[in-house]
Amino acid sequence: MLRLIVLFSSLLTISLIPLQTYASNNGTAACEALPEPFQQLATMTLDPSVENPPQVGLCHRVANAEKHFEKGSDDKAIQELNKYIAGINQGSGKSIEESYAAALVSEAERVISIISGTFEPDTMAINGGVFGYSDQAPVAEATVTVSFIESGSTFTVTTDSNGLFSITDLTESGVYVANVTTSDGRTGSAQGSLLETESSSSVLVTVDLAGSSAIYGTVFDSSGQPVPGALVTAIFPDTDRKYSTTSSADGSFSLMNVHGDGTLLLVGFKNDTGASGSTTGVLSSYTSQITRNLTLKAPETVNAELLNSGFENGLDGWSTEGSVTIIDRDLVFTTPDSGN
Repeated sequence: MLRLIVLFSSLLTISLIPLQTYASNNGTAACEALPEPFQQLATMTLDPSVENPPQVGLCHRVANAEKHFEKGSDDKAIQELNKYIAGINQGSGKSIEESYAAALVSEAERVISIISGTFEPDTMAINGGVFGYSDQAPVAEATVTVSFIESGSTFTVTTDSNGLFSITDLTESGVYVANVTTSDGRTGSAQGSLLETESSSSVLVTVDLAGSSAIYGTVFDSSGQPVPGALVTAIFPDTDRKYSTTSSADGSFSLMNVHGDGTLLLVGFKNDTGASGSTTGVLSSYTSQITRNLTLKAPETVNAELLNSGFENGLDGWSTEGSVTIIDRDLVFTTPDSGN
């Protein structure tokens, strides 16, 4: 009988090991795929900057708050978030780095303000100017339409007597395209980005009479699938003309009324993934249109620890392909003090 008890006890212990491991690996599962306004707070809580403990406990606070909020129990949701903040403050400087703890508290307070109805989003602005391509003169009464790529939101304003415009009280950020038309038939486009960490963004657009060339193509990802909503910019280095647009639902794009100014650099970028790609071509009076497809590749992590970031030791710590030469940035970029 004793041998049977010992054997049963051993089997029970062995059977519990995988269950305990499974539970420990899924202690933060409650934080995964939470809806807004809890999504950002849950993601931040799962960051490796938060040690465990208290990570699992904090995660469940956020999940519980979401459940109460979903049921309409706003007071209980706020109570859970206040307990979350208390837990963060208790772990600050110990299991959570102080600056990151402050960021967690700030995000939790933002969620509380949304639940309580006192949230006032920070507003941002896009400022810019419209100038003629040939004479660089400011263009008054030009119509400027700014379109955000991800959301599709558009805003339209008119330039003042100095060719300047401003779109204020914006609550969304991201990459945008500014398209301009003038009363005398000139057009132009440019792209820019408005970051959440900045209060404003600036963009300059040059306008010119329509050209007689066109650029067509399709944007693909690395697996060959079409990419909608990608920013596509055509650059003519010889004349510094630039044209921007976005790819449609099937990944196709077109840039019409382009001036064929010779060498063409075509660049594609997907804001939400950071994927990018480029290709080249030649567009002149002898070639009125050109088709160039773009393949976007997501960025890869190289030199994750950022060793030798200033290249003081050559290419040590960096992964490279092909022949790579390090060039002093001052030979490539000019500064305001350089006089160039």
